[in-house]
Amino acid sequence: MNQITINNNCKNRIRPSLIRDVKTEALLVFARTALERFFKRLDEKKLEPLIGDDKDSQYIYDILRELLKKLQDCVVNVDYLIDLLQEAKRYPQLRKYAKSEEPLITYYDSMAKRMEHYFPSKTTFMPEFIVICTLSYWIQEEQKSIVLYSFLEDVDYNTLIEKFELYGKTLEDENKKLIIDMHKVSLDIVETLKSTKYKMNPHRVSKTRKNKK
Repeated sequence: MNQITINNNCKNRIRPSLIRDVKTEALLVFARTALERFFKRLDEKKLEPLIGDDKDSQYIYDILRELLKKLQDCVVNVDYLIDLLQEAKRYPQLRKYAKSEEPLITYYDSMAKRMEHYFPSKTTFMPEFIVICTLSYWIQEEQKSIVLYSFLEDVDYNTLIEKFELYGKTLEDENKKLIIDMHKVSLDIVETLKSTKYKMNPHRVSKTRKNKK
């Protein structure tokens, strides 16, 4: 029998043993995936940086690119979860391994569903700001342990958020609520993650199975 392997898209994956830390991992999968898609569009010139000031823009996106590099080294993205579930349907020998990823998939799915609620067209507005805010709420407000991911301590979330909020004050009247709205989306995502419980359900249909972008 040929050995079947799945590329987890990171060199040094940190895989938590405690379920509480799997929630943090799920949030980081969410962050990595969002940042990868954001920077891909940015680099392909399919969008312009939101923050207009060159100095602030450079500061924000340099930090986020560095954060993405660190996430890519030790955290999987949603493409890995999608591929694993698809391959597990084809190769029974992968089903046990896929089963071991179910808590991570459950927690990621809970956030993905909330994002779909707010952005049904699948075009997320200000994904980079949502990443910053969700990490800030999770780490600073909720005081969740990030001992496995100590590099998260190096990010000055407050300064990043402040720069976006200052930018928001320069927007036209109809857009002034955008920053506040994204704060609300981020808080809802964190609250959803906090309240989500993992339980075995053989009939659950994963968002990752249905939505490969």
